[in-house]
Amino acid sequence: MAAKYGLGIDYGGTKLLAAVVDLNDGKVVASAKKKTSAADGPDEVMARIFDAADSALDKAKVKPSQLAGIGVGIAGQVDSDRGILRGTPNLSQAVVDLPIAKGLLDRYGVPTALRNDVQIAAVGEQQFGAGRGVNDFLCVFVGTGVGGALVQDGVLQHGAAGSAGEIGHVVVDAGGRLCGCGGHGHLEAYASRTAITASILGDLKRGRPSIVRELVPELDPGAPGAGGTAIRSGVLAKGIEAGDAVVTETVHEAGYYLGLGLASAINLINPQRIVLGGGVIEAVDAFFQIAATHARREALPTPAATVEIVKAGLGDYSGVVGAALIGANGA
Repeated sequence: MAAKYGLGIDYGGTKLLAAVVDLNDGKVVASAKKKTSAADGPDEVMARIFDAADSALDKAKVKPSQLAGIGVGIAGQVDSDRGILRGTPNLSQAVVDLPIAKGLLDRYGVPTALRNDVQIAAVGEQQFGAGRGVNDFLCVFVGTGVGGALVQDGVLQHGAAGSAGEIGHVVVDAGGRLCGCGGHGHLEAYASRTAITASILGDLKRGRPSIVRELVPELDPGAPGAGGTAIRSGVLAKGIEAGDAVVTETVHEAGYYLGLGLASAINLINPQRIVLGGGVIEAVDAFFQIAATHARREALPTPAATVEIVKAGLGDYSGVVGAALIGANGA
């Protein structure tokens, strides 16, 4: 079977990954990774996307004319019909109403599509990962934020405003922590890597001993803006392995709150499977296990007994594979 290529772009809170994907089997032919910054404005966002896309195409030795389409997933609220990024709390408050799909179409001359970053991951997992053979599943990715996407009857759901499945903004603590979106008590403010980092930095600022000081020696807990994305998932994994009290307590708390959010989703939509992915899930198995345990414990017994809770099957490539499929097929 002749190769059919798509270009997938996954734009997250700390990195941008672009990949040329063989659409027949979901294999990544070549990829390129770039850092992202919350300080970026619209021009910088588009420049990073173009730079990563050009690099991936060059490495794959594939010309734009050979692509069936280009898909982009980005951590924010999108207007998928018009291909516009409406806004994003975890990238830049300055980037609103950005016509990403049109920019790509003008540059490369092939069909383009824009979706939320976990929506593209859900499509990738549905076709080639942990969502295969399942008609009803919820896909939840934990990274800089907490995102979700819902597949029902085999179809990715969008909702009236395109935000169906957005579990990161369900309320798990009424009147609680301020979320990046401006709301209070949202799951993302308790279970994301940003939230975990902020909690650990608070403990360090109060003088608690932690291996994090050794693993991230450049970290200054008292510096303005030190929170957010400073502590990577690999550091959390090492802290857990070393039995560090600060990291262990924080990860357990975050896993507990993620479990509460998942329990609410289990009760509300009764999915056959929940697919969990993202850097924190992949790196910290304890986080996954704690979340799954509390999800089953707090959900209604019948749906809790039937739901499968599994890790994503495509790892870091869930998003780019799904984006390439959506760009080529317009799903």
